[in-house]
Amino acid sequence: MPDGAVTVTERPDGCTLIPWRAGRCLAWDVTVPGTLAERYVNLTSKECGLAAARAADEKMKKYGNALPSMEFLPICIEVLGPMDPNTLKFLKEIGKKISVRSGDSRELFFATNHISCLLQRFLRVCVLENIQLNADMCN
Repeated sequence: MPDGAVTVTERPDGCTLIPWRAGRCLAWDVTVPGTLAERYVNLTSKECGLAAARAADEKMKKYGNALPSMEFLPICIEVLGPMDPNTLKFLKEIGKKISVRSGDSRELFFATNHISCLLQRFLRVCVLENIQLNADMCN
C-alpha cells in the first residue's frame, strides 16, 4: 500500500444520493459519546461539548481522507445533549432548507426536539441495561 493511503474497513452510516455541495455527495457517521463516560469526563468536567468535539475529531481521522469523492460530516451529539459545533451548524442549515420548502420557520425547533427525545430514549435504555448488569453481578 502506498504511503499515506487509508484503508477503511467500516463504512459511514449513510450518504446522500444527490450532490450536497460543490458536486460532491455528503457522507456522515453518527456518534453519541457518553458525557459522563470515564473516557470523556476529564474533558466534559471542564467544558460543555468536548466529548462530542473529541468524537468528531476521531471520526474525521478515520473517514476524512478515506472518502475523497465525498464531503464527510461526523454527526456527534453527547448523551446529555451537547453537540459538536459542525453538527449544530449542519442541523441549522438543514432546518433552514426545510423551513424554506415547508414555509414553517419552526423546523429547526422540531428537529432538535426530536433529537432530544431520541437521546432520552437512548439514555433510558443505557440506564436500564446498567441496572440489569449490576443486578446480574450481585446475584
